[in-house]
Amino acid sequence: MASSSLAAGRARFGWGRHGAGRRRSDLPRPGPPLRQCPARRTVHLPFSQLLKGFVHATRRCCRHISGPEPPMRRLLALAFLLSALVAAPAGAIPISSPSALVDLLAHAKGGEHVELAPGSYGPLHLTQYVKFNVAFAAPITITSADPAHPAEFTGLAIRDAKNISFDGVRFTYAFQPGQTVEFPPFEVQHSQNIAFHNCTFTGDLATGATFVDNGFATGIGLSIRTSADVTIEKNDVSRFYRGIVVRDSDRVRVVGNDVHDLRSDGMDFAADQSLAITGNRIHAFEKSVLSKDHADLIQFWTQGTTRPTTDVEITGNILNAEGRGFTQTIFIRNEEVDEGRAGRAMYYRNLTIADNVIINAQIHGIHIGEADGVSIRNNTLIHDAASDGPQQNPQLWRPRIEVSEKDDNVTITGNAAIRITGPEKRPDWKVTGNVTIQDTDPAAPGYYDRVFLAPHTGNPADITRFTYRPGGPLDGIHAGTPLLRPRP
Repeated sequence: MASSSLAAGRARFGWGRHGAGRRRSDLPRPGPPLRQCPARRTVHLPFSQLLKGFVHATRRCCRHISGPEPPMRRLLALAFLLSALVAAPAGAIPISSPSALVDLLAHAKGGEHVELAPGSYGPLHLTQYVKFNVAFAAPITITSADPAHPAEFTGLAIRDAKNISFDGVRFTYAFQPGQTVEFPPFEVQHSQNIAFHNCTFTGDLATGATFVDNGFATGIGLSIRTSADVTIEKNDVSRFYRGIVVRDSDRVRVVGNDVHDLRSDGMDFAADQSLAITGNRIHAFEKSVLSKDHADLIQFWTQGTTRPTTDVEITGNILNAEGRGFTQTIFIRNEEVDEGRAGRAMYYRNLTIADNVIINAQIHGIHIGEADGVSIRNNTLIHDAASDGPQQNPQLWRPRIEVSEKDDNVTITGNAAIRITGPEKRPDWKVTGNVTIQDTDPAAPGYYDRVFLAPHTGNPADITRFTYRPGGPLDGIHAGTPLLRPRP
């Protein structure tokens, strides 16, 4: 019975002892040995080229498969090729010295994946002054071979470059006497498609400088100027005068970064278009109280600029003074307009500020200057009593929402704050569903103890103490940031 079934199978599908109805003599003869690809080069192909390769290889495989139902066999062959590609590890180019890195970049074609051995690689300069083209045809990724011991750069200058990505490396700045507080040790200018992922930017404290600077963080963590398509994602930035500064740039994503222990500003923006500032944590500043600094967690300005900032999203950020002293939180002033040097052409346009946690002790929680197209929704603004200044002024230390009465096309909805100013003179604005919360009068509506779980106890850095209290005024409604809603 078994032999008859086997014979039937051979008759129907062409099976033989050597597979697919083929005699051993029919099998393809071995070809010449494969050439060994250089171990230090990674080859990246466009998806369209890979797909063409799959189709070509599948057709060649299927020519040697006889019998009916070729579509099924072609699918099986294609699946085999795809699985083989996915299983193959990506190649990488190991580098262990600064000179080897520069030599590699001088001969790079684009698409290389570079893994740096642990150690310091000094300053890296990829500018018009090097003797090779730094506008690469495809992204080059520079990463650390050992994530537990990341490679380190002590300076970075990128100019007129294209397609460079850093992932998991350290950028460490050491202050030198004579450098100003705004010295940028890590800077990108006139470049496109530059990315920083999972990197650490660590600054230094000034010494041998003025009495207001000595002992305080100095320098700019990362400066981006006149560039486009820049990604700054999941980095740690600390111990600088300012953390991230972006000017005159387009299509910049600042996402998921931890910015802390700075002296002045967390993130600064001017004359930028198409910005996404999302999911960042900016917190715990150490100000020089004797200086004239006006510290901001996120600041925009127009002074000295010639084009407006447009199309900005500031969403889902945690902005927390953490008991370390007050700062302005989201401060968007339009100096060119409010000082009379420009008109509506310099208005901010299309600003969205949504879903943010603001815990601070300064009146400018969300401050918007002259703008057209403003959406402020579902933000929660909380007073951090541990960060109050020395003056006995309860109104000054409580963050609020302030919008210039000159703004057009404004929506303010679903926020939780002690006060919102601006709408009283603009009945055409859409202002709905906002909830007043406060910590000054226990007998009045919106008192913190009825809004949050534990607003007066615990670690100032722990935002879970401001989780919405079940049954409170922010429980079960579409107001306030979703980041403070109880987790199931």
